[in-house]
Amino acid sequence: MTTKTDEFTIRAGAFHGPALLLADSVRKSQTTLQSLQLPTDPEQIVDVSTYLKGMRSITRLAGDEDFFVWAGFVQKVEELGFFGRAIISAETLWDALQIARSALLYYQSDSELVIRVYNKRCHIWYFNPFNERQGIHDVQYTMGLLANVICLSHLRFDPDILIAYPNGSTSHFPPESPIKQVRNSKQGYISFDERLLKSKMTGTDSLGAEVLSRYLNDRSIKVENKPLLKDVVGGLVRASFGVAPWTLVNTSQALQVHERTLQNRLKSEGTSFREIVQAERHIMSKRLLLAGRSIEETSEALGFDHRQSFSEAFSGWEGMSPSIFLKTQEPQSAN
Repeated sequence: MTTKTDEFTIRAGAFHGPALLLADSVRKSQTTLQSLQLPTDPEQIVDVSTYLKGMRSITRLAGDEDFFVWAGFVQKVEELGFFGRAIISAETLWDALQIARSALLYYQSDSELVIRVYNKRCHIWYFNPFNERQGIHDVQYTMGLLANVICLSHLRFDPDILIAYPNGSTSHFPPESPIKQVRNSKQGYISFDERLLKSKMTGTDSLGAEVLSRYLNDRSIKVENKPLLKDVVGGLVRASFGVAPWTLVNTSQALQVHERTLQNRLKSEGTSFREIVQAERHIMSKRLLLAGRSIEETSEALGFDHRQSFSEAFSGWEGMSPSIFLKTQEPQSAN
């Protein structure tokens, strides 16, 4: 990697799995993070120096140099925020790994997963932008995390999982683990029987996985500081267009907050879920129409049940029907 280690983005989700193991409750987990001066929100961006300092501090706090391997393997993946929830809700292990590869840039930019399938096995390599001394815990933690993801698929046969990372040892994993071989390596590597790629994930939610992975692939959110809640909700609504209608219930599940709490927080920011949906539909409707989409296609993409419903909504936004709007505009490419 040629990028300097002070120029890329890391989200606080990197700390949440390890810190959770140091506490037996959510409150104690937050206290642990605060004691290390780390953000308690997994979606919040932190600088590289804080990240590296936090990795070292958590290890010292645990009193175990191998702590990050354990953290990666037994943590709740969904506690990593949108990144983890998208992986958990994937339909198959293959889908989960594809989400992990593409969305890793949201969780930690300039890291890379390489996935290849040959000789009836799936092979995965992990590369980060740190030097060997700085990156040892990051590689350990990430390989443990990936091992956890693989083991969250339905293991209907012996997957023959092999894993390698710095200071790798079978003692890092429970005796009943399906991981057959662990070895020491400077880089992170996992391989397993390719048939496992078709296995269902334990928390399959195809709609949630698709919308969250689209959200994570939005380049604009990868470089921003923690946005307002209404901006996050707007991003999820945008990501749902063309997939399926996205509801308040879907949003509360994605954010892991109660619906009433979500509504109250949006109200404190001067808006509501319904207003956000209408605003996003309005913006996207003009973009799609000007890009050459038909009224029927635009209506369907935005989740309206009928063309007439869309036309009535559009008239309320613009003071004219979609067909009249198009006659008043010069066709142009969508952004």
